[in-house]
Amino acid sequence: MVETPAITSGGKSNASSGAQLRYSDDGRSGTIYYESPDACFDMWYELADGTALAIIGLPPLKFWEAHTKIALTNRDEVLQFVGDQLIQDKLHGNGHFQVDQHDFLTIYYGKK
Repeated sequence: MVETPAITSGGKSNASSGAQLRYSDDGRSGTIYYESPDACFDMWYELADGTALAIIGLPPLKFWEAHTKIALTNRDEVLQFVGDQLIQDKLHGNGHFQVDQHDFLTIYYGKK
């Protein structure tokens, strides 16, 4: 297993201020760790085929607050940070993401 050093966001919005992502890669899958002064949680991912790079499992809406310790009202902002940061870290800014059915975030190659 290879652990990527933490990469700190830079100048993100208030809820994501000071947030960072770390990655633990294990072949075609792994774990993404979200860390901020207020919360820490992890998400699994698997590499995908076609135009999609990866599918990330999100904490379900009904368990969001219990799993993340982040208010449900801040969920969209946190997911925006996660998607944007993943695209910067792994695709050098050349990608986009979509939240599907509230439980998955899919990262795609190229601009939308």
